[in-house]
Amino acid sequence: MSRDNTSRSRRQFLRAGVTGMAALQLAAVARGAAASELPRLDEADVTAKALNYVHDAMQVSAETRGAAVNVCATCRFFTAASDGWGPCTLFPGKAVAAQGWCKGWVAKS
Repeated sequence: MSRDNTSRSRRQFLRAGVTGMAALQLAAVARGAAASELPRLDEADVTAKALNYVHDAMQVSAETRGAAVNVCATCRFFTAASDGWGPCTLFPGKAVAAQGWCKGWVAKS
């Protein structure tokens, strides 16, 4: 298998995993979990560390983060903000900072 095929397969696998996590979070939202009821994600959380999550996107270099607007509030996986925090499908059951960032960031469509 060529390197391009391996990279493509890995992206497809990751995309499927993210979609599955999104479905889990949507189920939690459907049960009525309000952002204010969710515990805030700790940057030391295992999943947060794996996705390089930070509460303040400006702590991440511009080369890594991309455009200045690449924050949780503009991400497809971020649902809504309450008090500057909201649920994210990448971190089920946790609230993330609207001005945060992780390497799972995807633009809202």
